[in-house]
Amino acid sequence: MPSSKIVVAGNAVVASEHALASLAGYDVLKSGGNAFDAAVTTSFTLAVVQHQIAGLGGDFFGMFFEAKTGKVHCLNSSGWAPSGLTLDLVKAKGGTAVPAYGPLSCVVPGQVAGVSAMHKKFGGLEFGNLLGPSVSYARDGFPAGEGFCRSVGGALDTFTPEARRTFAPRGGPPKTGDWIRQENLGKLLLEIAEEGADAFYGGWPAERMRETLEGLGVPTKPADFADFQPEWADPLVLDYRGTRVYEIPPNSMGATTLLMLRILSERDLSGIGALSKERVGLTMEAAEAAYSRKDAMLGDPRFCKIDMDDFMRASTPGGSYSGQVQKGDTTAFSIADEEGNLVSAIQSLFHHFGSRVFVPACGIMLNSRASGFRASGPNTVEPRKRPLHTLSSMILEQDGGTRTAIGTSGGDYRPLQHTQFVTDIVDYRMSLEEAIAHPRFVWSEGRNLVVEEGYAAPDSPSYDVQMVPGQGRTGVCNGVEVRGRVRKAVCDLRGDGIPAGF
Repeated sequence: MPSSKIVVAGNAVVASEHALASLAGYDVLKSGGNAFDAAVTTSFTLAVVQHQIAGLGGDFFGMFFEAKTGKVHCLNSSGWAPSGLTLDLVKAKGGTAVPAYGPLSCVVPGQVAGVSAMHKKFGGLEFGNLLGPSVSYARDGFPAGEGFCRSVGGALDTFTPEARRTFAPRGGPPKTGDWIRQENLGKLLLEIAEEGADAFYGGWPAERMRETLEGLGVPTKPADFADFQPEWADPLVLDYRGTRVYEIPPNSMGATTLLMLRILSERDLSGIGALSKERVGLTMEAAEAAYSRKDAMLGDPRFCKIDMDDFMRASTPGGSYSGQVQKGDTTAFSIADEEGNLVSAIQSLFHHFGSRVFVPACGIMLNSRASGFRASGPNTVEPRKRPLHTLSSMILEQDGGTRTAIGTSGGDYRPLQHTQFVTDIVDYRMSLEEAIAHPRFVWSEGRNLVVEEGYAAPDSPSYDVQMVPGQGRTGVCNGVEVRGRVRKAVCDLRGDGIPAGF
């Protein structure tokens, strides 16, 4: 089995999906910054060099272990729908559901506010200085990576002329190594560095975003942006065979992971093979139950009452899941510092280049998160409501004080991935690097089940099983581990990132 990319160090480590972002975070750690300072630099650098999945027009969630208090903190900075986004508007535009792309799919971006809130609570260095690398990479340029080029090629036909000039300066899809400059994004980042996050939500950037959406037929109000604030929340926690698993509460899908684990805790997984078809079957039974429960009960808790005790009481179903499973993409990163602080963070535009709505003056693509709304149930589209979100991140606490921060891309099948990582580590006693490298199975659209090479082929008639050779496109995971004085950072071979540490 191929290994993951690993760095083991004695002070601090960072693992992200892009080399430039990992190295930028490393430089902050090396210069005396803590994990939260490094997270600011890593996040904003990813927003430039991975604009296709992690730009400033997207959202941010974080799970943080604070060493001095021993407490796990949870931050939800997912955006809400503009005031004018209603089900009636969606129907008037000819749809029964919010489309995957276009202006109806945009919510107010949360990334800038979320990273700023994290830094205000935990950071030690000057916020503006931490944006230096992102300003430079936007203004002066960076060499396009393989993932960036592939995403531009897949979305280019939907770009406006301004977006084409920004992301495909030679006219056609860029090639790996082509130089990409985003001058207007550099101006926006410099404004945020000098004036703070409030400038993004209350100044000219918010005006330009509003003008763009208004011009495309989505009514907004200045307060939609000016009022936006991230939300600090108590994390959800489950004891899974002696390991404490922390997840993000709704409107995140973190609860879906914990319900799957609660169901699987009733079975002895260690008695079946880690690559057996029986493991696939039991895990998918738990997924059927948890995803059905998720659709029926979860949404934005400011708009619907959620009884988490009741949610967690589900058992495996007699039927099959009939809901919608959406693909998306994102980027997750993890950081540990010398004090033992941990960051498990994730940010996303949802689909590649989000809604494909480009704001030229800001140099950003807006997200497509509103496409997560549904026409009925607790996740119905409403003004100033947050859609049920695919993003979540985890922290694990094991006996002996070992702590792990881990996250992955994966859209709606992220809870299925998180469940596999936890059971790999707890039930099958894998190291972090072994769990990240281990073959996966993911639930794709409809009844499709993609299974990576190594597993025995499932024989269930419930799924259209696709066995893929090697490591497929089943998400990209990055994680860090703190065990005593040792810090370990691991990046997935399925992605382009590298770990860094000292």
